[in-house]
This record gives sequence, structure tokens and C-alpha cells, in this order.
Amino acid sequence: MIKRDPSKALQVGFLVLLIVSATQVAYWIIENVGYTRDVERRFAALYAADAAAVAELSDDASAADPDELFPHLEISPDTGLAIVSADALDALERESAGRTNQYIWEGAFFLLVLLGGMGVLTRAIRHDAELRRRQQNFLAAVSHEFKSPLASIQLAAETIELRAAEADSKRLSQRIVEDGERLLRMVDNLLDTTRLEEGRHELAPERTALAAVLRASVDEIAERAERHGIAVTIDAPESLTLSADRTALETMLRNLLDNAIKACSGGSGQSIAVRVRQDQGATELSVIDDGRGFSPEDSAIMFEKFYRLGDELRRSSPGTGLGLYIAKRLAELSGAQIDAESAGPGHGATVTIRWPDAE
Repeated sequence: MIKRDPSKALQVGFLVLLIVSATQVAYWIIENVGYTRDVERRFAALYAADAAAVAELSDDASAADPDELFPHLEISPDTGLAIVSADALDALERESAGRTNQYIWEGAFFLLVLLGGMGVLTRAIRHDAELRRRQQNFLAAVSHEFKSPLASIQLAAETIELRAAEADSKRLSQRIVEDGERLLRMVDNLLDTTRLEEGRHELAPERTALAAVLRASVDEIAERAERHGIAVTIDAPESLTLSADRTALETMLRNLLDNAIKACSGGSGQSIAVRVRQDQGATELSVIDDGRGFSPEDSAIMFEKFYRLGDELRRSSPGTGLGLYIAKRLAELSGAQIDAESAGPGHGATVTIRWPDAE
């Protein structure tokens, strides 16, 4: 979750920083208080040692005045014995207490600020999590509500298209069918995104004939590709099988092919190639188009949620920006890697899924 949401990562990182800072301040308070008390003990010991030294020097007549050498001592003129002055001890104790209070008050202030920041941030994170949960529930509910009537409208439009005798009726019904398919794809993407975000998308890997899945996926978009004048070809060994969840594999292919059609229709592309290769025990599935392409530096953000090419330049590109995101998430759940590359705008693009543990 954190990896897919930079704002969440920033919040968690800031919270960790506050915790570390609070711990450091608490350690600073304890360490400085202990150090101050240790200095007090050492000075007291030094004063006692000075007192013992004065006692030894008292027999030496040539020695300097002990009161000048050791102003912190009280020397008895009768016996020559020296003790630490009560005033010196009081001064040392006052200095120690002053420094201790200073460390405690300063540390407590900074600790209070950090704890307040942690509380505010924790509340903000909880509020954000609750808001995200409500948004996901709303999207899931709306998507379910949309799907049934859209499917009904599409079926009715297809029936009208088959029975229509006039050219205008066929053209309009075909337009309804095409727009209905686009809306249904959007609804499916929203539902898939919700399931992935909630961790409810469970995979059931099985041995699957890859070529058959590719043909079925291409057949689904064949009519749409033909309407845009796009030729779709498949190059895959018939005997190749892959251990993968068939539904997840079909979803990934559907989104990659849909993205390729958008890239071709949005540019001057006319062909899409689906190619499968085996390399060093791994299986690579590539969807190659000759559409609008993208800048090589954009390959790192192609699979981010809601990202669409051209949005940074205030251009509106087709789609919701969820197709490649869903493909990447399903690839990660399947133990595969997915990458996108392009030579630049107008030079097409290649999206490759690699299963490293495939046979």
C-alpha cells in the first residue's frame, strides 16, 4: 500500500521521524541529567582530594596560603584540617540543579511539541484512511449499479444494429455499442482496482495454454480494432503452457490490448503484435504497437494509478489511467515483472510481462 501511494509513504515517514525525534529528545534529557549529576559527584570528589592535599601541605611552612590555593575549602588554623566549604557545595548543587531544570524544561517542551505533532499526524492519517475507504466503497457501489444497465443498453444496441436496415440506424447503434463497451471497460477497471486495493483479489494458478488465451483476448477486441483500422497479430508457440491464474492473465491482456488500441487510434498506428518468447527458463509476453509512444523517461511512471499520457501538459487522453496500473498489480501478485519502453513520441511502445519461474 505504501509503495503504491506516495502521500501515504510521506505520512508514515514523517510519523517515523517524529517517533525517532521524540526518542532522541527523551534520551537527550536522561543523558544530560545523568551527566550533570556525574559532574557534581566528580567535583565533590576533587574537592575532597584537595582537602586531603591541604592536610599534607599544612606541615610545609614554605607553602602558599591554602585559602588562596583552595578557596572552596575551610581550613582549621588550630588543627590544619581542611574540609569542603558548605558554600562551595551549595554553589555546586545550585549549578547542578539549574542545569538539570534547564534540560528538563527544554526537553519537555520539545517532547511536547513532537507528541502534539504525532497526535495531529495520527489523526490525519486515520481520517485519510477512513476517507479512502469510503471512496472505495462508493466507487464499488456505483460501479455495480452502472454495470447492469450498461450491459442491458449494449445488448439492446447490438440487437438494433443487427436488425436495422437503414445506414443511419446501423451507424448510430454501432456508436452506442462502442460507447457502451468503453463504459463497461471503465466499470470493470474500477471494480478490479477496488478489489486489488482491498486485497480481495485471490489468485488460483493453473497450467494454461497461453496461445489459446491470447486468441480469446484478441477475438474480444478484434471488432473494435477493425473499426479503427488496426491489424492485430499473434506470435506464440501452440505448445507453450504457463502456470498462472487464467482470470488475472485475461485481465492483464485485456488492459494491455485496450491500451495499445488507444495508443494506435490516438496516433497514426495501424498494427498491434502480441508476441511470446522463452528466454533462459522465463516466459516473456510482449504487446507491441506502432502508436503514439511516449518519452523514455515516462516509463517509470506509466503504471501509476490514474496516470495518463499528456496529463502533465493539460491534454486529456482517453481512459481512466487504471488499465496499466491493474496490469502491474496483477503481474506483481502473479510473481511476474512488467515493463514499458518506447523510443519516443510517435515511435510506438512495447509492454512486456516476464514470468521468471515459468517453464
